[in-house]
Amino acid sequence: MLSLLLSLGMLLAADEPAADAALAAQVAQHVRQLDSRELAARNDAERALLELGAAALPLLPQINDDTPAEIALRVTRVQQKLLEARVAAAAEPTQITLQGENLPLADVFAEFEKQTGNVLVDYRENFGQETTEVTVTVDFDKVPFWKALDQVLDQAGLTLYPYSGNSGAFVVNRASDAGSRAERAFYSGIFRLEPMRFEAVRNLRGGDMQSLRLYLEVTWEPRLQPFAILQDLAQVNAEGDNGQAISVASRGAMPEATIRTGMSTAELEIPLQLPDRSTTRIRKLQGKLLALVPGPAEDFRFASPPVAERNTPPKRLEQRRAGATVTIDRVRKNNAAWEVALRVKFDNPSTALESHRGWILDNDVYFVDAAGRHATPGGFEQSRQARDEVGVNYYFDLAERPDKLDFVYRTPTTILEMAVDYELHDLPLP
Repeated sequence: MLSLLLSLGMLLAADEPAADAALAAQVAQHVRQLDSRELAARNDAERALLELGAAALPLLPQINDDTPAEIALRVTRVQQKLLEARVAAAAEPTQITLQGENLPLADVFAEFEKQTGNVLVDYRENFGQETTEVTVTVDFDKVPFWKALDQVLDQAGLTLYPYSGNSGAFVVNRASDAGSRAERAFYSGIFRLEPMRFEAVRNLRGGDMQSLRLYLEVTWEPRLQPFAILQDLAQVNAEGDNGQAISVASRGAMPEATIRTGMSTAELEIPLQLPDRSTTRIRKLQGKLLALVPGPAEDFRFASPPVAERNTPPKRLEQRRAGATVTIDRVRKNNAAWEVALRVKFDNPSTALESHRGWILDNDVYFVDAAGRHATPGGFEQSRQARDEVGVNYYFDLAERPDKLDFVYRTPTTILEMAVDYELHDLPLP
């Protein structure tokens, strides 16, 4: 059965170029119809482009000064709606549909990656671990990614290593006494939460120095990388096995998990009041996290940006995608370097630009020539910081003038605010 599925996959892959060409022809035909003399025909063409979905996005034409006004208006509108739909889809958990007996683990991981966009890496060799072939039996029908992955890892005796320094889910052998991942986890959207440990302190000399801290591991689908995860302690409620409430310390605070590039896991600390010894476990603990997550990144491409000459006002260029607008205020010679003054503005930035703006300075930016060669900036400086906008001046050493090249800036177009509700049960106290 598996060989049949793989053969079918090869046949489908061979058909992909033909399918891409057919789709491109469809998009081109509908775009031409956007400029029809008949209103009904223009409306039908716009509706048809929307029905093609996100696959049509890279095939839509670039709008320039020569684009007919009606096509420019409608293509921009289609693009905006498709981008907004893609952003909304990114916030939803991906799902796995896969059935089979004794499937090689490598094939299962490849299918997971194909269906979800989440990279899975067998990392056992990096730890000198045995890498004998493992097979699993699965029966998934639209099962959320984390739930399906935990079941596979439990069956194979594996777990995840979260500190590789790269994006993805890195699989290693688990300790022989480790429990079930699926039984320990709580799933919420793109997130997986797992209670890790309690730390209790009681001052035997008396006084008020006593505390109980619960540490939660928060993991997200590797295809996305949060900027920040915050825990509003006012949203946390805990109840002991005797039914009595366990107070939350520092209830007005909002601690934040440390998130580093290349990590797919963060640890959150929940401070509680230490209950008396008659309470042996927390029967229920409810909470809500706030995650700030970038939406899908988009390329803002400016063809042959004009250079501001001396005594000539610079020509401002602007493009909008979903909830982001990128503006080039000027391109000019600055001593030996070429300077590009750029601004990025977001419709709904939340706190992502106020308290967590370092991510935007890591966005890809480059010039590209006709041969596809990239020139990245040799330096940059931030020129503006507002609630919804950041300005950056980039400096390039170019072999050609900027107006002979294309300028590309890649950024998430929307900052997603995700509320992550969770409820943990039956946590034994130390």
